[in-house]
Amino acid sequence: MMEPYTTLIPQQSLLAYESNAIGISSPEDVAWIEYKEQCWGVGFICQKFYADLKLEKPKLEPAIYKTLAIVGAIAQKKSLANGATIRLGILFPYGEYSDRTLFSQSITDALADFRFRGEQRSFEIDSFVCRPEGFGLLSRGRSNAKSLGERKIAVVMIGYRNASILIMDRGTMTNGISEDLGFHKLVKAVQQRVAGQKALTLASAICDAGSRVNPKALSRLVRVQDPLLQSAELAQIKLAIENSRNEYWLLLSSYLRHHIPSDIDEIIFAGGTSHYLRSDLSRLFPRPEKISCDALEYLVEREFLSSMPKSGLGFRLTDNYGFLSYLCKTSLQVPVNV
Repeated sequence: MMEPYTTLIPQQSLLAYESNAIGISSPEDVAWIEYKEQCWGVGFICQKFYADLKLEKPKLEPAIYKTLAIVGAIAQKKSLANGATIRLGILFPYGEYSDRTLFSQSITDALADFRFRGEQRSFEIDSFVCRPEGFGLLSRGRSNAKSLGERKIAVVMIGYRNASILIMDRGTMTNGISEDLGFHKLVKAVQQRVAGQKALTLASAICDAGSRVNPKALSRLVRVQDPLLQSAELAQIKLAIENSRNEYWLLLSSYLRHHIPSDIDEIIFAGGTSHYLRSDLSRLFPRPEKISCDALEYLVEREFLSSMPKSGLGFRLTDNYGFLSYLCKTSLQVPVNV
C-alpha cells in the first residue's frame, strides 16, 4: 500500500536524504530505483520532492517504476537473492489494456537489471498475467448464485483518475471503455472556484463531507484566521463543492448511461469514487441487480488492514484482492507474452 507518486529525483538528492534520515523506515517508504541511468522515487518519498500524480500520462511507464519498487521492497524485506523468479499479475484500465504486451516486454527487461536504493537487483519473470480492471471483481466479487454464463454483467470501476466499464456477456468479455472521468475532475472543478487548496487534501475532505456536503468535514480547508472570514470562506468552499459535484455527476452519469447496455442483468460497482457516489449510482440504475462488493471489502479489511488505523482502503483493494485470489486458486501458468 504505497502512495501513487513517481518522480525523477537526482541521485545525489536521494543519497543525501538517506544519509540524513533519523530512525529506520520501511523499504516501501523510502523506495527509489535506478533504471536506464535515471533515478525514480516511488510512493511516500516522492512527497519530499514535490511530486504530482501525472494523471495525464498513460500508466504504462509509471507501472514499470512502481513494479520495480514493489519487487525491490519485498526483496529487501524478505532477503530474496538475485535470480529469484516472480509470478506477476497486473490490472490495467481497459483503455490501456492493449499496452499489456509492451509492458510485459519492458518489465521483463527491467527486472533483469535495476537498482533498488543503490543495490543491484536482478530477477526473472516466471509467469505474467494481465487483465482489465474489474476482472478480479468478476472472479471473486459476485454474491449472485447465477453463473457468469447466464448473465450480462457490467463492472463499473470509478477511481481517482479513470472511469472504466467492462461488459461480460454469458462469460465472454464483449466490450470495455475507459475515460478520464475519475474523482480528480470534481477536485479540479472545486480548485477553480476556491483558492489555495491542495488536490489530495481537498479530495479527502470532499469524501468525508459526503453527498450532503457536511461543513464540519470542511473546516480543515479554511485558511484564514479571522472568525468572520472563516465563516465566509467555509460557505464559499461548501458552495463550490456542491456546484462542482452537480456538474461532475451530470458528466459522469451521461457517460455511464451511454455505455452501459439497457439489457444489463447485473452491475458491479467498485473504486473509491463509486463508494462516494453509491446512492447516486443506485438511483441511476434502479432495475439491474447491483453488487457493491461489501463481502470482498470485509475480507480485505480482515486479511490486510485489521492491524492498521481505519484507512478506507478496503474498497480500493477489492479488485486486486479478487485477482490475487484468482491467481492463487488457479495456479495459472501463463506465457510471458500474454
